[in-house]
Amino acid sequence: MNAAKARALRLLLLAVCLAAPGSAQELPRTMDPPPHRPPAEAPAAAEPADSLPPDEAACRERLRGLGVAFAEAERIDAPEGCAAAHPVTVSQLPGGVALRPEAVLTCAMAEATAGFVRDHAAPLVAEAYGTSLAAVEQASSYVCRPRRGTRKLSEHAFANALDIGALVLEDGTRIEVRAHDPSREPRHARLLAALRKAACGPFATVLGPGSDADHADHFHFDMAERRSPFCQ
Repeated sequence: MNAAKARALRLLLLAVCLAAPGSAQELPRTMDPPPHRPPAEAPAAAEPADSLPPDEAACRERLRGLGVAFAEAERIDAPEGCAAAHPVTVSQLPGGVALRPEAVLTCAMAEATAGFVRDHAAPLVAEAYGTSLAAVEQASSYVCRPRRGTRKLSEHAFANALDIGALVLEDGTRIEVRAHDPSREPRHARLLAALRKAACGPFATVLGPGSDADHADHFHFDMAERRSPFCQ
């Protein structure tokens, strides 16, 4: 083999070696797997609402025992000073008596109202009319406002009061809370007088037609802290 052929053979062998796998750096066929990352942590669950104080929890158990339909209402903490830490929204009173519209009240006020309806209002209606009490129409429960003509906050501002404008009987009779002429509507007049008398004790404050012009068309019941009930 002459020198030219030998040189050509060496060049051919060198080319074969350079083309062989692994003889030169190549781009990988697949990308390297990404580095391991721990799974992202799930967002923390919302903290549960503060548990009710024992007296509030016990009050709710009593409401259930009375057959009251209610739901938890949002805490009230208004800049004006209106406040209720653990109010409830009541839609039904004992005996299936509807409360229309539903009312936002403290649990204590709801319990007093429920007891009044069960022990006094429903029996008095049945005695006077021979039918059942179907609904209580309320005119005001929680409202952030002062007493009329003063700067002092009303008990309504603390969800601690309920105004009752009318009673609806099972037969559809609607009895408005107002001054009824005993000579023309004797049963209405007697019933409202009996209800008013019965409310003094279960409630700390009882106002209604004849108390003043502001209460000419409804009963006002509240649970204000007093040494003794104030009933007019």
